[in-house]
Amino acid sequence: MKDRPLLQLLQQCQKGDSSAQKKLFEGYKNRLFAVCLRYARDRAEAQDILQEAFVSIFRDLHQFSGEGAFDGWLHRVTVRAALQHLRKRNVLRFAVDYDDMPTDARSLTPDTDLNHEAILKMVQQLPDGYRAVFNLHCMEAFSYTEIAAELGISESSVRSQYSRACKQLRGLLEHLLIS
Repeated sequence: MKDRPLLQLLQQCQKGDSSAQKKLFEGYKNRLFAVCLRYARDRAEAQDILQEAFVSIFRDLHQFSGEGAFDGWLHRVTVRAALQHLRKRNVLRFAVDYDDMPTDARSLTPDTDLNHEAILKMVQQLPDGYRAVFNLHCMEAFSYTEIAAELGISESSVRSQYSRACKQLRGLLEHLLIS
């Protein structure tokens, strides 16, 4: 690691220095919150995931070897915290099709601009399992094999769930554009 101030900050965090931990939290909370939002249904759940992620980050900081980017390590820890959060809630279930989605999952109005927030809202409306698979493959660039191992399901299930997630997103988009 070439960034000496970051290395010093991490060493202080490992020693339990609360001011260093606060500085690390403040420096990365917004970036990691954006990751949490992709896995959560709403901001409150994303905040819970972010808190769990930082607990893991501070607990496992000694595992960061200094090889590779610290941002990448934080990102991976945060994704794992999000998946663990979903597992704890036992919500990694998969709806059969678009009709199985709750009616409030089609709540975007036609005049919504298709910006980052509108797309995020559509992704958040996917069933939890679909959302996890979609994010892992589309956003995190995990292979189907890696997702299967991470979620403990077959690779063919991952492919099916990803396909269904995309189909539901297309359905939400079409519903938005037609309405």
